[in-house]
Amino acid sequence: MSVYTGDASLLYLQYYEKLHANSVQKVPANMVIDDRKRKGGSPTGFTLYLVVEKKSWDRAIRINGAQYSYQVELKAGDNTGFLTLDSKSKCIYTNLDWNTKNGNTTLSFVSAKTFGIWSEDFKIEITPAQRKLFDNREFYVYWSDNEKFYKDNIDNKVKKDQIGGGYISF
Repeated sequence: MSVYTGDASLLYLQYYEKLHANSVQKVPANMVIDDRKRKGGSPTGFTLYLVVEKKSWDRAIRINGAQYSYQVELKAGDNTGFLTLDSKSKCIYTNLDWNTKNGNTTLSFVSAKTFGIWSEDFKIEITPAQRKLFDNREFYVYWSDNEKFYKDNIDNKVKKDQIGGGYISF
């Protein structure tokens, strides 16, 4: 079951499903994506948070496009990331702005598997026409080994004030 909260991600999901009706990827059952309006900062672009259980397998969001001319990666899990103040999760986050060439931005959600092999679990493609759905938003990607860790216990969903570190600028 896909879990989206907030209006921007819901609008995007509805748009995406209509555009790609025959090939829609579903959000993995062990992932929750929340979004909310960003307080302060640039009115364009968005802040992307990756939050995982502290003993979870490593997870990553690979970013192609945005303001980068190369692929960058947010990574958190048992081997990497910054411990949240409640010590239940690890987190890493960054701000994304749009590139000036008006190209697409791709967010690939990948996870470590056996023997260090990485596998893509989910992908979001943001076209220039869809940017306004993401502008001035904060997106929290909660990703766990146990699908109930973030879905069934709202206290496990850390917010910005519970994140002591983890901002990364590429």
